[in-house]
Amino acid sequence: MSKLLEFFLGSILITVLTIALMVFAVLHYILQVGGIADCTWHSSARTWIDSNGDGLVNHGEPPLSDVEIHIDVENQLADQGGVGWSAITDKNGDVQLNVSIPGCSDTLFEVYADIPEGYRVTTRPRIEINGDFWESLRAESIYYFGFTSER
Repeated sequence: MSKLLEFFLGSILITVLTIALMVFAVLHYILQVGGIADCTWHSSARTWIDSNGDGLVNHGEPPLSDVEIHIDVENQLADQGGVGWSAITDKNGDVQLNVSIPGCSDTLFEVYADIPEGYRVTTRPRIEINGDFWESLRAESIYYFGFTSER
């Protein structure tokens, strides 16, 4: 019976030590990569053909795909040479925006869309966003860009 108890306790000890080693390895990797020191701002944008030109998404107005959406960072990161990101809308006119914010600082963003050839914008062409990281955790925002044909 004591051999069985010894084996059982030894197995538990080895399991606990293995799990502890894995946890420390993961923490070491995260700290080394800088994952805890940086935060990510999440949002999305949507583009559509604004048939009546009123700047509002109305029933029956189709999405506009393949529009390049840009995110420029204005303040704290500007000393790094004007950091910016871009993404292309999908067939539904949607794009996910994810921007890494070093040190989780408040950051001022500007979101804008390239105006496709043959269209004009019906909404604000540039949207300024205060990227308060902690505020952005509460709700994701969607930024809309409407376009109407120039013809």
